[in-house]
Amino acid sequence: MFVRLAGLMFAIVCVVSLVVLRLDNNEKKAQAEILRVQVEEMQTYVDSLQADIDKPFDDEYVADIAHGELGLRYPQEVVYYSDGEG
Repeated sequence: MFVRLAGLMFAIVCVVSLVVLRLDNNEKKAQAEILRVQVEEMQTYVDSLQADIDKPFDDEYVADIAHGELGLRYPQEVVYYSDGEG
């Protein structure tokens, strides 16, 4: 009687452990998929940064940076400001 009860308890513990491990495995797979997507996004970002680094560093590139990011203008350019209305 005791042996059967011990065997039954052991079987229950094994089944519960198996279910817990299966749920944990599913959770880890979901996390792995999320991380895989993040890695792909970061790789795309790194590729775009590498493309910026690989651009030739010529006068046109310097002018684009000065004009676009620093807001500098050529002397012959006319800049109009608006208050945003109308």
